[in-house]
Amino acid sequence: MTFEEVYALSSVAQRTLLTLDCFKAAKRLSLYASFQNEVLTGDVFQSAVETGKEVFYPRVVDGNKRRLGFFRVKRLDELSQGSYEIPEPHDKEPPAHPSILDLIVVPGVAFDINGARLGFGKGYYDMALAGLGSSIVGLAYDFQIVKGELPTEPTDVSVSAIVTEKRIIDCSGR
Repeated sequence: MTFEEVYALSSVAQRTLLTLDCFKAAKRLSLYASFQNEVLTGDVFQSAVETGKEVFYPRVVDGNKRRLGFFRVKRLDELSQGSYEIPEPHDKEPPAHPSILDLIVVPGVAFDINGARLGFGKGYYDMALAGLGSSIVGLAYDFQIVKGELPTEPTDVSVSAIVTEKRIIDCSGR
């Protein structure tokens, strides 16, 4: 995808995410720093900060155990290239436990309409989000929604909704 396509489609998906009740109600949320052609999240960050929400970004804190930590970010310039060349926050303070997050926005390579998510295959998000009661929303392009079901493992964590530039898919009741 060209940057213009990424920007245009991301803008629509982000505006849609901002309309969700789970976003409006969230006091603390986690976003991801987009990597390669993932849906951008900068507009969501700006809106969250402007409305007084606390925003956290994941950082690899233990690559051997596939552990993510969630660190509060007040400005996007607090992110710098980290593990796997993905922008990550500096770890000036201890990470917040993910259970304090009301909403967690995650990227993915592919999703199915049941909420199964295929990432890059390392399982970092699955390890961090297992057993949480937070809303987990996948932000994706519509072409990333597959027909049928993705293969899953018992340790995979599903999303409760998927937001694309074309639709919102509620996966919570499936």
